[in-house]
Amino acid sequence: MAEETALALPERSVEEVVQQVKKIQQVQAAVMKEGEHYGVIPGTQKPTLLKPGAEKLAFVFRLDPQYEITETHDKDHLSVTSRCTLWHIGAGVRMGSGMGSCSTKETKYAFRHAARKCPACGKEAIIKGKEEYGGGWLCFKKKEGCGAKFKDGDAKIETQEAGLVANENLADTYNTVLKMSNKRALVAAVLNVTAASDIFTQDLEDYQEPAASGAGQGTPTAPEPASVKSDRAESGAATPGSVDVATERSILLGRIKAAADKKGLTPKYRADLWLKFCGNAQPGTVDPAALNELYVQILKA
Repeated sequence: MAEETALALPERSVEEVVQQVKKIQQVQAAVMKEGEHYGVIPGTQKPTLLKPGAEKLAFVFRLDPQYEITETHDKDHLSVTSRCTLWHIGAGVRMGSGMGSCSTKETKYAFRHAARKCPACGKEAIIKGKEEYGGGWLCFKKKEGCGAKFKDGDAKIETQEAGLVANENLADTYNTVLKMSNKRALVAAVLNVTAASDIFTQDLEDYQEPAASGAGQGTPTAPEPASVKSDRAESGAATPGSVDVATERSILLGRIKAAADKKGLTPKYRADLWLKFCGNAQPGTVDPAALNELYVQILKA
């Protein structure tokens, strides 16, 4: 029956194509909200379609998503590939599909940000003391610390891991990885079926997820040396020259998103910060030094 119905569907006329584009634009203007249904990064030409926006378009065009999921395991790492097929609810016709994938090898899942804890109060509030105030280490009160001070070379502080370290609880991310794979497949399918790629993009989904440039492959960066003296390095930003530029940029983009998510920064505030520190540059071309400054600012927000 579905095959007969599909054969009966005529090709779209030019007028119908024009009307469909107008309908998507009208839905965007009347229903969709920036930061909820789509995201905008300064310097990009098109907004990024997010999952709620894809669901809105699927509702408008009466599309029912069905998923086929493939999981592969590499020791503790999980990789998920999803195919989302969209069926027309009224006609029962297959309209098209999209693919998506996600893995715990991605930077934001494979690593976590470790901060030094104060031996006195247990808070993750240790920062490097400024040289003009005697150097050493400080349990920063603005981070809800107790104000305790420690000397340079104090083993209780400097033997602690800090910065980007391997995530030892990968299983806690498995469900998130599955949902992310399905979400990416859904967005891809909706863009394919509705031909909305001239209005939206998926290329910067989740405000530029880390590119596959070698980061997130289960190999953390080397621990920070005890002699690091800048607030930026103490806060966990990448050490210049420790990795190649592409990997350093990828790691920083992952940290920036994770930190912004943890602090609950609004999309507008994120965009304003991006514009301030990175200008109109594409995420894949920003100088790592600018990303470092952006990351430190987010940690202070």
